[in-house]
Amino acid sequence: MKKLLLTLGLIGCTLASALAQGTINFGNTVASRVRLGAGGSVSTATDGLIFGIFYGPAGSSESALTQAPGTATIGENTPGVMTGASSVFALPGTEAGQVVSLQVRAMDSAGRVLTSTDVRQVTLGPTAGPGTIIWQSSSGTNPNRFYPLVIPEPSSIAIGILGGMSLLFHLRHRPRKPD
Repeated sequence: MKKLLLTLGLIGCTLASALAQGTINFGNTVASRVRLGAGGSVSTATDGLIFGIFYGPAGSSESALTQAPGTATIGENTPGVMTGASSVFALPGTEAGQVVSLQVRAMDSAGRVLTSTDVRQVTLGPTAGPGTIIWQSSSGTNPNRFYPLVIPEPSSIAIGILGGMSLLFHLRHRPRKPD
């Protein structure tokens, strides 16, 4: 009987450790709100932004990262703060204490990436939580945490494109000096 209980206990521990995953605290706070444009307004739910976590083995480049299941959006009643971003967000195939390359990407409703954080090396928290905090305020100094996201404003992008096109037109159509 003791052997059976011991065997069942070991099997239970093995299964529990097989299901264990490293975690992060995906959600941001009012100190790290998402903004539109540098120094601009705080993003709202009507902006339609979707946020995803991308991760890979430590030292991975941006192109080698995989998106974790689950996304977040800006809350209806919490401008600039993500909802659906769990404080114990598990990254499949990882374990507590593991260092991974991590990046947060902001996308539009069509899945186009509007902006992203740089890739940081993050040590994951335990399966049961608390997840490792990944955000810092704009004045923070922790090299393993992300600064608040700043989404380029569509009007700024349009002005930049028009300015670039105008410059190209001007350069192609200016009179040339004779040799």
